[in-house]
Amino acid sequence: MHCGLDFGTSNSTLGMVEDGMPHLLALQGGRRALPTAIFYAETGGAPLIGHDAVRAYLDGEEGRLLRSIKSILGTSLIDESTRIGRGRLPLKQAIGDYIGRFKRLAEAEKDAEITTVVHGRPVHFVDDDPVGDQAAEDSLREILRGLGFKHIEFQVEPLAAARHFAHRFTREALALVVDIGGGTSDFSTVHIRPGPGGRPGGGGFGHMEILGNHGIRLGGTNFDQVLSFNEVMPHFGRGVPLGDKAMAPPNWIYADLSSWPRIQSLYSQQALNDVKALVRRSGDDPRFERLYAIVYEQLGHHLAGDVEAAKIALSRDVATALDLGYIERDFSLPLVVQDLENALVDSLERLEGAMDACLRGSGLGRERIDLLVLTGGSTEMPLLQAQLRRLFPEATLEPCDTFGAVGSGLALEAEALFGPKKE
Repeated sequence: MHCGLDFGTSNSTLGMVEDGMPHLLALQGGRRALPTAIFYAETGGAPLIGHDAVRAYLDGEEGRLLRSIKSILGTSLIDESTRIGRGRLPLKQAIGDYIGRFKRLAEAEKDAEITTVVHGRPVHFVDDDPVGDQAAEDSLREILRGLGFKHIEFQVEPLAAARHFAHRFTREALALVVDIGGGTSDFSTVHIRPGPGGRPGGGGFGHMEILGNHGIRLGGTNFDQVLSFNEVMPHFGRGVPLGDKAMAPPNWIYADLSSWPRIQSLYSQQALNDVKALVRRSGDDPRFERLYAIVYEQLGHHLAGDVEAAKIALSRDVATALDLGYIERDFSLPLVVQDLENALVDSLERLEGAMDACLRGSGLGRERIDLLVLTGGSTEMPLLQAQLRRLFPEATLEPCDTFGAVGSGLALEAEALFGPKKE
């Protein structure tokens, strides 16, 4: 049996084709998209994934939560480990445990073994490093083979989303596919043509000409990170002068605390000792007391989740508040939409540059694009949509199954490659 697997930075899906139409399997509580999260209980046993993993952590169960683990591909973290109870777990194994559990849920749903997969990947796992980029794909391929996948193909994620869109589209268009997910932003230019008689293209690449691709390692988790680092971390001591020499505390602590993949690195005795020293040097400044509470109680993922929720809230409201009473009694941090806009100035510039690079590689100018196909959770942000409207004023914006388009497109690709051949 074959499938399309979208192992994403923030969420993951698995798709199959039945009667010519793609669908995503509901693998946990009826939900099609599962958070890319895995929880290892201190007491041992099989790890929990998805919503179950996040719930166990928020309920206060003793253990270790890992999120956004896809982000370690193409970085030195792929060879590192994290402490679980009295032992250590290689982070590469965490990826295997997550995808393996995901695979078994799908096999139980279909009552069949899944041995063939078209797996999504960003245009670039690593920016400007072809060797590192290939090493990241090779690591992922090794993990998939270890889980029992015998036939493995990769497809870049924006093209998978384009295939999903073209499967239903009924008019000709020159499109830029904008896929801004949790960890990367990927772009493809495609010429979409309907099937005979104006019917949808049926998912076949014969009706979709690929003109160019480009991508950068920048996504929703980076937006969370910069918002946290710039607007939240000062309330935990970032930039506060300490001691006679008025030296600020090391930024690495706050950078790690703002980054989903690196939060777990603070849950060590050495990190706790470093933060305790900052508390002493500060004269018990409450900002450093809060920092100590986060590290001691291992609340970093909770805080990161709240910052992510605040970012989403600021995408629709002019103001919100972080309720951080679990760190310090009656502690609440107000945020306004201008905070988000200020935090994302550099990110928006990078996105504009990446889109222009995709267009240049395709031999196109912005004025040639008449359709913007949007997928990935971050494309729902009004701030990003406003940028796209400014850059492409003549183009139509078409949201395309924010969390499911890539998985559905990968399922169509798997069917085209491995399904029954039509006469």
